[in-house]
Amino acid sequence: MIVHIPQRTSQEGTPHRVDATFPKTAPRGRVPGSTSRENITALFPIHHLADASSEGLAILYQDRIIEANRPLLSCIGTDLQNFPAIRDILPGVRKTPPDNSYHPGVLRTLEGRSFQVAFRLTPLRRNDLDCLALAITFPPCLSASHSLPPESVTGLCGREEFEKSMSAFLGNGTTRQPAGILLHANINRFRTINERYGTRIADNVLSEIGQRLRAFLTEECMAARLGGDDFGIFCPFPYEHPIQATRWAQIIRDIFHTTLSIDGHRIHLTASIGCCLIPFDTYRFETACHYAELALNEARRLQSPDWIRFTPLMQADVHHRSKLEHDLQRALETNQFFLEFQPLICLRTNRIECVEALLRWQHPTRGVISPNEFIPIAEESGLIVSIGRWVLLEACAQVSRLPSHVRVAVNISAVQFLHDDMYAAVIQTLFQTGLAAERLELELTESIFLDAVQRNLETMTKIRALGVKIVMDDFGIGFSSLNYLRSFPFDRIKIDRSFIRDMLNDPQAQSIVSAIMTLGHAMSMEVIAEGVETAAQLEMLRHTSCSTAQGFLMGRPAPLANLSAYPGMTDTPVISGKNSGTSASAS
Repeated sequence: MIVHIPQRTSQEGTPHRVDATFPKTAPRGRVPGSTSRENITALFPIHHLADASSEGLAILYQDRIIEANRPLLSCIGTDLQNFPAIRDILPGVRKTPPDNSYHPGVLRTLEGRSFQVAFRLTPLRRNDLDCLALAITFPPCLSASHSLPPESVTGLCGREEFEKSMSAFLGNGTTRQPAGILLHANINRFRTINERYGTRIADNVLSEIGQRLRAFLTEECMAARLGGDDFGIFCPFPYEHPIQATRWAQIIRDIFHTTLSIDGHRIHLTASIGCCLIPFDTYRFETACHYAELALNEARRLQSPDWIRFTPLMQADVHHRSKLEHDLQRALETNQFFLEFQPLICLRTNRIECVEALLRWQHPTRGVISPNEFIPIAEESGLIVSIGRWVLLEACAQVSRLPSHVRVAVNISAVQFLHDDMYAAVIQTLFQTGLAAERLELELTESIFLDAVQRNLETMTKIRALGVKIVMDDFGIGFSSLNYLRSFPFDRIKIDRSFIRDMLNDPQAQSIVSAIMTLGHAMSMEVIAEGVETAAQLEMLRHTSCSTAQGFLMGRPAPLANLSAYPGMTDTPVISGKNSGTSASAS
């Protein structure tokens, strides 16, 4: 059965209800002949029926369903406007006394399927009309795992039971080859929900997801909490019609992409979803799990709002990334990393006031590998912590030999900031290198605020109290930039290079640059323009309040010794050769 999820929602994302009352002039005991099903529906809003209920709930008037919750609509396979007469889906219901007691019955769907249910009728009189409240208890929606103990928070089965049931389903020896879609789903930013609202609210979120899965899936489907905020779902479909798998993926997406109201908090949920088709991608359950996990990882990497289906290229990419991860470990052990520095020029004095350290990797067989390729792998593998520490130490050691007015800017990965003790790392680095705290700048992007927000803000405050400057990099491209400026008093902001590139020919980009300059001045923050490549761009910036510029026009990344001829630098000896720096992007 294909589950239909009616999209009757308001702009705020909550189910739309019409607060109407039946006219007091209506004749007793009947609805005027001209009143349509839509009008009757509006007259009897049922605010107390929760779409997440495990039962099918409805209001019955004169053998017609005039309102129903989503589980019942999904089970029957229709919407409210096309709902059949109650005698066609639940025979004998009109002969059952409305005594609020459960009675056995047979529920029929529009696809011709029938199954045993228990139902009860309760008299309901509203606005002088005699109605009935109908509650239908479905058989367990996870029939394949009927005897399995539910996981305590969500009411779903656990990983072990899910794997046993799936193995049994796929190896049942039937003549028709089993077919279906296996989906792995992971709630995005669940760690933040846990930290912001507490464990109890986070558990309630998981419980709500469990209820939604039980409500919207049919009894042939299997769903499980695999651990933490990871879920596994298997939905069978006819072997001849694999296109139905796409519809199941849409349903799972709609289950997880929702807004929940819990204890007065409105919590917006999204999820990364990866899927694998059986037997089209593989006929083995273990392999299908692996493929679905690869697709899930790709969905996370792309931050996709949709589901991602496994492709063979993902497997090849895994091998490539695995090899690169191994080589990264060797690179750290054998000193294959080195530094290049790009100068930042003061527009008032035309002298170097800061150099940005950029990480480079000299691979023994592939040559220099771009940070865009290896930094994400370092972050995923956890190597970014040790690499980042090495970078911070080496960059400060080199710049400590420069004139005292020259600062060094080091990019810090959000992953490193989250998993390392950055306050301790900074103190240790300054102590070992002798660099004054005022000469060190840490460049952070908005992604620093995606996880552990409060903890990160506290760490940034402690580091800033040392005298270290904190810079927001790539300012202007994130949707919450202004909010973050209110959360933390950055010392400097760097205008993203895309605005500098376009400001000569795009009035909007020029207006944005001007607005950022004004904002920085108003908040006592210096403004740095990065990506300056032409004299015309530089000339335009000189007529603004921009204090510093960086880009190929002023100087390309190079070993520190190569910058000795720049104004503001001296012939003070510096180390050349293989050194370090950290940046997730090449300049």
